[in-house]
Amino acid sequence: MNTLNRFHFLISAILGTFFIGCQPNETTQPVSQDLIDAVFASGYVTTAHEYLVTANAEGFLLTALVEEGDQVKKGDQLFVISNNVQTEQLQNAQANYEFAKDRLQPNSPEIQQSQLRWEQSQWQLESDEKNYKRYQQLVKTGAVSQVEFDRVEVQYENARRNVAIAQKSHEDLLANLQLNLDNARTQLIVEQEKNGDYVLTAAIDGMVISVHEQEGALVRRGSPVAKIGGGLHMVKLFVAEEDVNLLETGQTTYISLNTDKANLYQAEISRVFPSFDEQEQSFLAEAQFVEKPSKLFSNTQLQANIVVAEKKDVITVPTTFLLKGDSVLLKDKKKVAVEVGIRNPDWVEVVQGLSVDQTLLLPNFKEL
Repeated sequence: MNTLNRFHFLISAILGTFFIGCQPNETTQPVSQDLIDAVFASGYVTTAHEYLVTANAEGFLLTALVEEGDQVKKGDQLFVISNNVQTEQLQNAQANYEFAKDRLQPNSPEIQQSQLRWEQSQWQLESDEKNYKRYQQLVKTGAVSQVEFDRVEVQYENARRNVAIAQKSHEDLLANLQLNLDNARTQLIVEQEKNGDYVLTAAIDGMVISVHEQEGALVRRGSPVAKIGGGLHMVKLFVAEEDVNLLETGQTTYISLNTDKANLYQAEISRVFPSFDEQEQSFLAEAQFVEKPSKLFSNTQLQANIVVAEKKDVITVPTTFLLKGDSVLLKDKKKVAVEVGIRNPDWVEVVQGLSVDQTLLLPNFKEL
């Protein structure tokens, strides 16, 4: 970036006064006029919200669903990247999930068989319990022997244990099937998210500013594919180090766009960044348009003049007539000290020491 210089910016259409720079005459008289001091800055048009659409996976760019200038909504699909391997993994995860879900259905063979074993053990328990109670009465009357009763009692206890085992087995089966389904669902979600990495979508409402890759190109993970911009248009400005202390929010700024040099557009400083930008080798500021151009292109280069001081009807002299130490040379070659105010390369304000009827002599610095 070129070194930025402060200069006097004159805007006749807005301020109603057109100043003419000092002519190379040998004499002049102080002039009463409006004086503006401005800081020059270069910059470009941007939007309030801009971001790069980056690839989350590696592959070939199969489809570009948008192009430069397209308006997009948050969530709209923008680009599709090839994902043959990922598609197969997603299909496998989907199949595993469906299989796990089917196994947990009430009519699945595993659950039906387990349920049947549990029910059979319960039926057997009911039969053995009745037989056990009957033998309890018979052994008391001596109708059956103790050995026969003990055998029936053992059979009854085994039936009770078999019901408990069948119930526990059935509950464990359901728990395992549910765990398998949960794991399959988790894996499916993971693969779906991975698959989503191959479909790039818009994160904000806005416009496609630029597309960096064409269909068929190999894109790497993390590489930019496009730029999206949203929100109001604004101006990003680069300000020289020696000028940044003069900037404040709310200062009037006049913008000349490289795409529309015939017109000036008014803006206001909305933000002054507190740190030096190493890449641009300048301080950064932002400005908002007061009167927005009818047509704006993102990244349009521009020049800006930030009004840092403005005075009405002040006495001024051309800067070429000002000597070092803030003095001037009268026509009779008498040196007179003056108090100066705001200044720029063309004009300097004289606060005290001169009147408009005095004549100044252009100093010959070789003779001084």
